[in-house]
Amino acid sequence: MVVVNGAQLIVRALQNENVKVIFTLCGDDDLIYNYCEDAGIRLIDFRHEQATGHAAQGWSIATGEVGVCLVQSGPGVTDLAPSITVAYQECIPVVALATHPAMMNVEKCTVNEFDAAKMFCSFTKWSGFCYETARLPEYINMCFRIAAGGRPGPVLLNIPVDVMVKECDDRLECVQNCFYPMEQNRTLIRPHGDPDAVKRALNLLLNAKRPLIILGSGAGFANAGEEARKFVELTRIPVGTWGWGQGLVPDDHPLCFGLASVMEGAGQAMLPVADVALVVGLRYTDLFGYGHPPFFAPDVKIVQVDIFAEEIGRNRPVEIGIVGDAKAVLSQFYMQAKEILKEPRPESDWVKNMRVEKQKFEERMAQEGSSDDIPIKPQRLAKEIREFMPRDGIIILDGGDTTVWGLMYLRAYYPKHLYFSGGLYIQHLGGGVPMAIAAKAANPDKKVLVYTGDGSFLFNGKEIDTARRHDLPFVTVIHNDCQWGMVARIQRLAHGPKFYGLGSKLSSNTKYDKYAEAFDCYGELVTDPSEIKPALKRAFDSGIPAVIDVRIDPDVETILDYLWASAYNPATYERKVPEKPPEAVTPAH
Repeated sequence: MVVVNGAQLIVRALQNENVKVIFTLCGDDDLIYNYCEDAGIRLIDFRHEQATGHAAQGWSIATGEVGVCLVQSGPGVTDLAPSITVAYQECIPVVALATHPAMMNVEKCTVNEFDAAKMFCSFTKWSGFCYETARLPEYINMCFRIAAGGRPGPVLLNIPVDVMVKECDDRLECVQNCFYPMEQNRTLIRPHGDPDAVKRALNLLLNAKRPLIILGSGAGFANAGEEARKFVELTRIPVGTWGWGQGLVPDDHPLCFGLASVMEGAGQAMLPVADVALVVGLRYTDLFGYGHPPFFAPDVKIVQVDIFAEEIGRNRPVEIGIVGDAKAVLSQFYMQAKEILKEPRPESDWVKNMRVEKQKFEERMAQEGSSDDIPIKPQRLAKEIREFMPRDGIIILDGGDTTVWGLMYLRAYYPKHLYFSGGLYIQHLGGGVPMAIAAKAANPDKKVLVYTGDGSFLFNGKEIDTARRHDLPFVTVIHNDCQWGMVARIQRLAHGPKFYGLGSKLSSNTKYDKYAEAFDCYGELVTDPSEIKPALKRAFDSGIPAVIDVRIDPDVETILDYLWASAYNPATYERKVPEKPPEAVTPAH
């Protein structure tokens, strides 16, 4: 008989899933820690459970693997909820493990008793308990299978303490059956799309006058960059990106028009007049006008590719819907196109016009980002970061207007090297610092930068202590306008100057550079635009986590401020007959 306890079985099962790091905060979960070192699993311990969930997401984004976090029962697991909500909405695979009081004391008002499974069921793919020690490896396998399968997302496994500490015979069949190689515990085969649907969709694209491709987060999670580039370069169809799809085709690629958005950039001219659009792994949220004008023309033919069948046709009808993995389906598109075209098509006037629009946008951004004004203009800060960071640097955007400026000015040249800390889908703030910790742990040789707001930073800013203790240096740049900027500016736009800053002002006396120094990190205050790049260099050269507090002009609005201010106008909620679609953009000569 080989006796093992539940904690040993959990760690062995995680090791079998090739888990390298667990993001955690100690409590009654610490028995599991005892076996991690021998299993080669690194523990990164945080100061708040919310941050462990963000870090698990960051690890998944940085590596393509399932992220793992471990917290204790009661308040530990309730503190985890905000970050797991983001993982669910943004389809990021995370396995969250949480202890639970012993089952023998359930319903007796024991310390930290809380049914987290019920709480988490609405924002996880699965949430439940394991009640038997010998079945713990089975449940770990199941969690990874669910989190990574189909449309990815988080799961929560609650582990009662008595189940964790009890022992069983390692030779039990239900135990041994769980330790086959990972690929035998769950399928790694990517589902392809219906070949006939791909053929019909390709015919639409190749015969369109103004076709385009949009690569969303689903394409990013599928690592579909190579297939996308090959297809784009063969067909010469312009491509735009969004979310974790950014960087699949580099922003400076001659066929990439950049951000797939009508907020700013070449997308303003391209998207509303496209006649056929191949949309891969993108959901039509309100940021995309739910797929309606002005984002798309009313008569545009949509080819929608998604791994989640229920997503096809949400918010607007499709011409052709293809259910499948983005990487696999784009490979199908490329192979079929190659049989038809043999070699790359000539460039159309549509493509040439896209480049003109893209160049106009870049020139405007360069001009607006060149101001020497004090206080510093947000455009100047974003431009300085863009010019300083290396091509393969990782930038995490965290905040409201901060994220908008980042999307306008910063560029993605590699997959998952420029992304949101949470999701604009639910406007979550504060994930930047813990996600940077995970990104640095996964990419120790790359520069990692968090571009955040003064409001966003302090949600999890204390985790620079975690970064310092674990020797994971990165730089946090605080876009400090001394207010909850997006809220304050929307107040002014929607209600008038009298209400500007009502409940949304923050103190200009707060010294974030000194805050960093209190955690034995590098801190610096910047008030002159000419000092931004030198400060960035000093911060990275310090070799420790760093915070640069950059004082920003609080009165500069973004395009989203204007758009979201309309939410307070009753006319916004009146349904209207659609206007005549815009004319096609005149090709450049």
